[in-house]
Amino acid sequence: MAVIPKEPADWLPYFRQQINEIVSYLSALEVNEKGQEFAPPLDIFETADAFVVEIEAPGLNKGDLSLNICCNVLIVRGCKREESYPGGINYLCLERHFGRFFRTVEIPPDVDLDAVAARYETGVLEVVFPKVEGKRTFIREIPIG
Repeated sequence: MAVIPKEPADWLPYFRQQINEIVSYLSALEVNEKGQEFAPPLDIFETADAFVVEIEAPGLNKGDLSLNICCNVLIVRGCKREESYPGGINYLCLERHFGRFFRTVEIPPDVDLDAVAARYETGVLEVVFPKVEGKRTFIREIPIG
């Protein structure tokens, strides 16, 4: 169980640690040779027993995707490589996106982070966070006496 600081100034080291972790993930991003990044579309929904994130990522292999959880934030990274064709091809229209992508989703506090499951099928990455009954939220109102 984590120790919860009593004084506001005591929160500063924890806050710095979280910011450092987030900055290290953001600084690890690389821009592809064309200087472009893209963000694949995602859907977030909730069922009676789970919180679900679906990310549309067609044309990728499982090895091209990376999932991490940092400070109750789901971090999805990936890289879609441009297909190479022999000979000189002159595109008349190119609407597909290539390169690295990075998406983050805040995870609600009432889920079981140890039971997270992910699968990649038919171009959609699905991450399921099962809900935990009776889990308390970290922010609560305190009555003033």
